[in-house]
Amino acid sequence: MSWKSLYEAFTHQACSRPDATALLLTSSDSTERKCSWRSLAAVVDSTVSRLQRQFAGGKIYPRCLGHASNNSDVDIVIALASMALGTTEAPLDQRLGAAEIARRWNRIGGHWIDKAAKQQINSELAIASSLLPSATPELTPADTTGIKTGNPTEQQASLILWTSGTTRRPEGVRLSQHSLLANAAAKLKAVPQNQTDIRLIVLPLSHAYARTCDFGTWLLSGCTLALSLGYRNMIERLPHLRPDLINTVPAMSYRMLEEQPNGLENLRLLGCGGAPLRTNAFSEWSQRGVTVIQGYGLTETGPVICSATPDDATPGLVGTPVDGWETRIENGQLFVRGPHTMLGYLDHQEETQKRITENGWLATGDAVQQDATTNQLRVLGRIDDVIVLESGVKIFPSVIELEVERIDGVAHALLHRRGSVQLWLDLDEGANLESVQPAILKTLECQLVPMNCTIHCFEPRLSFTARELTDKGTIRRGQIIQQRFTNHAGS
Repeated sequence: MSWKSLYEAFTHQACSRPDATALLLTSSDSTERKCSWRSLAAVVDSTVSRLQRQFAGGKIYPRCLGHASNNSDVDIVIALASMALGTTEAPLDQRLGAAEIARRWNRIGGHWIDKAAKQQINSELAIASSLLPSATPELTPADTTGIKTGNPTEQQASLILWTSGTTRRPEGVRLSQHSLLANAAAKLKAVPQNQTDIRLIVLPLSHAYARTCDFGTWLLSGCTLALSLGYRNMIERLPHLRPDLINTVPAMSYRMLEEQPNGLENLRLLGCGGAPLRTNAFSEWSQRGVTVIQGYGLTETGPVICSATPDDATPGLVGTPVDGWETRIENGQLFVRGPHTMLGYLDHQEETQKRITENGWLATGDAVQQDATTNQLRVLGRIDDVIVLESGVKIFPSVIELEVERIDGVAHALLHRRGSVQLWLDLDEGANLESVQPAILKTLECQLVPMNCTIHCFEPRLSFTARELTDKGTIRRGQIIQQRFTNHAGS
């Protein structure tokens, strides 16, 4: 079925399947409270009406609706209400801390949804989910939730999300309603899901991966959604939910394999992005009857560029481009063009023009290879990070770092050139350089890194609070180089 927006898909679910379960709400006693599409629509309607009264009787809307996002059920309501109003939503990851949230919000501006407003929405969700179907308003295709939706143009941002800042400072990315719909639809086509599925969100909704591959595909497919944030919160909900679908990152998937938490017996598909998954982990999931779906993309592309399918999932490869993308590879770098592309960076027109050519080609900044057998892509790393040895051999640090991180005791690795080639390690608690060095030297030899590569350990260890690790648990190369190597911190 063809939609004009993700919000239109939502109203279709509310009208055609009003009593089906849309959300499994979180609760303090770990019980799963069902919220139907009809009940969810009623709360969205109430939220929009309340916001309209605040905005000059619905005549003048703010540029943006902002809020601190923590993957609560309320975040879903706010996202839908923002779509209904035709405003731009700006969810800011609550884990950033008050100072960073304030800094980013000052750049955006608009109406901030505070804790009190969120508590009111949460109370309405609790009440709506407890009502019998006969007690909630009937919805019709002509008058869905009673909301008079805004009518954003294709050049108006529907959402502002921030890049992870892996190699540079984070940027606000402006995504249109059209790009969000197109990308979610393309991902759903590559990886179909059923209305009977339960999808558990684990990654932050304030980032592109979960926003499109979880939230967007949920609205289009009409499956049931439940929310958590991070590993500990996920394993608390798993036994009660027994989800069919989870999107995560490699570090979390390794921990799931190691600890084998209860509640994974129905898991059918495990999406994995942010970094390549180790081949042995891919095989372990397959042995458990779970298909690992690897993909690749950028916040700037909505984010999905490539996705494997359940039929062609292959270790080390990220699939072929999803519907809508034109691609080309120049000097090893991938360029893409299509309807999923961002409108631009927030207040950084010059930076946008550097990234996107006049005829619409976006430079991903990533070096890729196309597999001759499957035509799927293999991501080698960032073009800017390439190390050219005296022999002329090009080394892609991320490829070697991934191999080193497979060694027991190594949490993160960073290969960098400062005169000579240096490998910096972030070791697990209890590990030491002496115990891991033989395996590392063997790995470096296999990867053609010169034997005079020196090995160092980060002291203190890399941390999230110092913004040295992304929310996905991967290294922020530029931040680490700037903070650590100026004073040669380490051993």
